[in-house]
Amino acid sequence: MRNIHLIRTVTIATALVLAGCAGPEPQRNPPQAYSSPPPARYSVGFVDRIEVIQKGGGGNVAGTVIGGIVGGLIGHQVGGGRGQTAATILGAAGGAVAGHEIERRSRGANETFRVTVRLDNGAYQTVTQDDIIDLRTGDRVRVEGGRVYRL
Repeated sequence: MRNIHLIRTVTIATALVLAGCAGPEPQRNPPQAYSSPPPARYSVGFVDRIEVIQKGGGGNVAGTVIGGIVGGLIGHQVGGGRGQTAATILGAAGGAVAGHEIERRSRGANETFRVTVRLDNGAYQTVTQDDIIDLRTGDRVRVEGGRVYRL
């Protein structure tokens, strides 16, 4: 029993002596009196190309369906009997064609822009964004945070 107390006391004393020897780690690179500027977080260049691309699968028929319904309702207001039925069918068909054409000509919610920028260092960077506001091919731009901004 006495040996156990002696071993425990020697172990604790050794640990305390070794802990006292430990000091802060020596500094390998002393701090410098000057600081370098932070790295640039943006790139500068010219717009090389702008493309309209589809975000997902196309095939959106909402304009056709809505146009058909509206055309059918308007056609139903014309005439009576068999003439009313014919006007409803023609109105629905005409409305569907008109709705499809309007949807085809307008930029849909599933379209976005791919902007290719030729950077000043000669490299190319491509950015995809939902709007391009006033960007045109040849504009001087800044690419920052995944977006292209005109300078």
